[in-house]
Amino acid sequence: MNILITGGYGNIGVMAVRESLKRGHRVTVFEVRNKATEKKARAYEKCGVTTRFGDIRNLDDVKKAMTGQDAVIHMAAILPPVSDRRPELCHQVNVGGTQNIIEAIQSMSKQPALVFVSSASVMGPTQDQQPPVTWDAPLNPTDAYSSSKAAAETLVRASNTALCVLRLAAVMPTILILNSMIKMVKLMYDMPLAARCEIVLDEDVAFALVSAAENLVGSGEMRGRTGFIAGGRQNGLQISIDAMLKGSLNPLGIELPAARLFSDDLNAYYLDWYDTDALQSILHYQNHTYDQWQAMTKRAYRYLKPLVTLLRPFVQKWLERQSPRY
Repeated sequence: MNILITGGYGNIGVMAVRESLKRGHRVTVFEVRNKATEKKARAYEKCGVTTRFGDIRNLDDVKKAMTGQDAVIHMAAILPPVSDRRPELCHQVNVGGTQNIIEAIQSMSKQPALVFVSSASVMGPTQDQQPPVTWDAPLNPTDAYSSSKAAAETLVRASNTALCVLRLAAVMPTILILNSMIKMVKLMYDMPLAARCEIVLDEDVAFALVSAAENLVGSGEMRGRTGFIAGGRQNGLQISIDAMLKGSLNPLGIELPAARLFSDDLNAYYLDWYDTDALQSILHYQNHTYDQWQAMTKRAYRYLKPLVTLLRPFVQKWLERQSPRY
């Protein structure tokens, strides 16, 4: 199968590229051109991946990349915190880019299936509700990013294409990605430690995305479906913000900063526990447990931990100073 992955050189995108290749699919990545994506393009060219550089806001660029594809996994987007600093760009890419994807699909005689990657953030704060959050609960976006994803979902569902909408919960990396760790530090103090949080490993997300594409092109149970991609209660991945942050920091030898540095408003953040039963029954993607995540994290950090241990007092103090409540 020919699969186009937009944003395929982002953190989750790379995992989807790897999963697609592992299953024997022919992969094309659509990306904006910069030094980082050029480097990854050169690396993945050796694995048979074709890279199409372009601007998702440009319909012609999108159409060229879409030619000959059987399925599109669309995850190119402007994410927080950039989306908060540049809300107009966020709307242009996340909503306008999605509109271009739809128009490109509809212009083709053989229309590829569409896996639209959304976010659980479209649900807004739900800590005052009984979990788990269901896919058909009212949307309540609260910032530029979640509003753009909610608007894009509306566009996708209104299109006459073979599609599904997958809302990602808190995605945990299984490889060392320093820029992601730094971004988490900048965001984590807005998270109330006692709030519910469901995490999912990036490998399982990639498994779900590629499985959804295969299903749309094949038997079709995923057509028209909207749902959450999250780790699952049975895997011990319905936890708290406190457990998520400790699980991310402790393998590096770093202690979670004092609770007073974090927001105490339970509805200050959008994460929660989610109903994933229907999609899991089709996609069978919940393949890792909390303990396995910890083991994989420790393995990924094994070379960095000695340095962090040596500099622990300085790292700990730097971490605390990132809080607006310091």
